[in-house]
Amino acid sequence: DKENTLTWTWFLELLKHSLNLKDGTSITFMSDMQKGLLETVRTVLPLSNHRFCVRHIEANWSKRIRISGEMKKYLWWSAWSTYEEDFKDQLKNLGELSVDAAKELLRYPPQNWCRSYFDTLCKNQMVDNNFTASFNSWILVARGKPILKMLEDIRIKVMNRLREKEEEARTWGGEFSPNCMKLYAAYLKVANLCAVHFNGETGYEVSEGGDRHTVNLVEKKCTCRSWQLTGIPCPHTIRALKYEREDPMTEISWWHSKEAYLMTYRAKLMPVRGEKFWKVLPEHAMDPPPLANIVGRPKVKRNRKKDEANKRQGDWAA
Repeated sequence: DKENTLTWTWFLELLKHSLNLKDGTSITFMSDMQKGLLETVRTVLPLSNHRFCVRHIEANWSKRIRISGEMKKYLWWSAWSTYEEDFKDQLKNLGELSVDAAKELLRYPPQNWCRSYFDTLCKNQMVDNNFTASFNSWILVARGKPILKMLEDIRIKVMNRLREKEEEARTWGGEFSPNCMKLYAAYLKVANLCAVHFNGETGYEVSEGGDRHTVNLVEKKCTCRSWQLTGIPCPHTIRALKYEREDPMTEISWWHSKEAYLMTYRAKLMPVRGEKFWKVLPEHAMDPPPLANIVGRPKVKRNRKKDEANKRQGDWAA
């Protein structure tokens, strides 16, 4: 009913218990930085990673300072930058337009919203939480119903969704997801245009046009950081692997495999009988936090910026 430290603590403690998240190790959150949430995540799951949605950063940034379309462009380019030098170049370009805008933007630590500074344990390089917005739209009708009816409608939708996603994965023609293979194919085309030089030990210098990167196949790293961020060999890594006559497909992370995908959806929601047959045990009870009176009618749709529907360019941009 109200987003603050008390309610977020209540929610995250229940989530931690239900999913056995322990101290948050290997867990990555992405949020819109709601009031009370940042500190609660640090307290309840201290070893988790927390990313900030760039779309919400843009909205908050716009409220504090007048920004132009070109400034927004540099914001997104900064977020998509996969290595530090590129991020600094975009920030410099932004600063040349407005020093105040650049200073205001840096109020948000880059490690929480820029690919250049993301941890590489999580093999997902998204910089916005559009997935959450899609889910909210998916349950829009259910959200307007009384609590039990709402949860029952969502349960049925999720039960069907889990089955559908599993069936979808079983139709895959290969070992890895279609989205993964689409990106890999694009990288492969770029790799064929790259040149490689090898120092005889662990260093591969790969030229892509006027840019150069170094690849270490032993440490599984490229200075463009794309390989580390996604778990999919970048063009420079593919070129180095081909130089060694190795199959780049063997270096795709397990997280993109059919096996991993099926494991995600293997836990099914079982059919249940009507409410009068439910047996609720005391340990299943979730006591709510104190109610807070909210002024006005409850919202069912989030506020959208007028240009939000515009598609963006970039790897896996949504």
